[in-house]
Amino acid sequence: MKRGLAAALLLALAACDDEKTGTPDELTIVVQGDRRELEQQEKSLREREESLQKDKSQLDSRIAELARGLKAAAEGEQRRRIEEELHQQQALEGQLGVRVSALQAQKFEMEARKRSVDADVAKAAQTALDARAAAVASREAKLAERESQVATLERDLSARLKDVALREKAVAAFERQGPPPEYRDRKNVPKAVAVEEKHKKLLKDLDARGILISDLPPEDQPLNAEVFTARRQRDFVRAWDLLADLSKTVQKVRVDQRFVEAKITRLQGARGGARLSEPQRSEVEKLLKDVTSAFSDGHYEQANKGLNRIAVILDAGAASG
Repeated sequence: MKRGLAAALLLALAACDDEKTGTPDELTIVVQGDRRELEQQEKSLREREESLQKDKSQLDSRIAELARGLKAAAEGEQRRRIEEELHQQQALEGQLGVRVSALQAQKFEMEARKRSVDADVAKAAQTALDARAAAVASREAKLAERESQVATLERDLSARLKDVALREKAVAAFERQGPPPEYRDRKNVPKAVAVEEKHKKLLKDLDARGILISDLPPEDQPLNAEVFTARRQRDFVRAWDLLADLSKTVQKVRVDQRFVEAKITRLQGARGGARLSEPQRSEVEKLLKDVTSAFSDGHYEQANKGLNRIAVILDAGAASG
């Protein structure tokens, strides 16, 4: 079931690249690459075939012209030159026949590969249908649980908003009245170096675990920017408190199946707005194959690292766009 889910999720991502290939469940990324390669080869073979036909037509016309000239020519230098050119043209005709045979062999090979790709298409479509059926069954089974989670999230968000409002009031009071009594003794005020080192250690921990700021809950993502702002303003007390909140949030994050699925969904939206060059697109497709394999095998941390590299490419594409 994991492999089917991974295929369904990454098929949805691949659909952003080529709308002409159909719905997200029709083709895998590998099949799309094979199909594009075959289309290019087919175009090249058509061009070569047209060129050979043109050459053959010109060669046949010249040989016929030389044959007529040979019949009309009398013995002598002119007849010898016509015979020599006729032999040359006939030799070229033989070489052309060899090239035509080689071209036909390549066309037969290409047709065989197309049949193989069509079989992969059918297999991918069936995989997508199986994944969709499994997802529907799972969605129905978890509906009640998700509704409960939404209610809990709403309560947590409400409490968070109240906490933010209280913090803003406390900060305003601090700015008007100075530090509260417990911080009036300078020994209790966090030092700039201590705040900086704690911040660096937290960011290093995030990087080591492969967690991006965008992976945090939406309501907690501004905390890191607020820490930088407080440090610039030399408000080390507030920066210390914000770091404590951010640390608690980070400790709750687990790089598991649900985490990776949410990240894939988020990157799907980001991919639609990114303008990627062909090398970037190829790199993303290669990374997606690795992510699919790791996700299917239950190696979620490895899959997450691949998604982080994709996120860097998409950010660069969005910036250039």
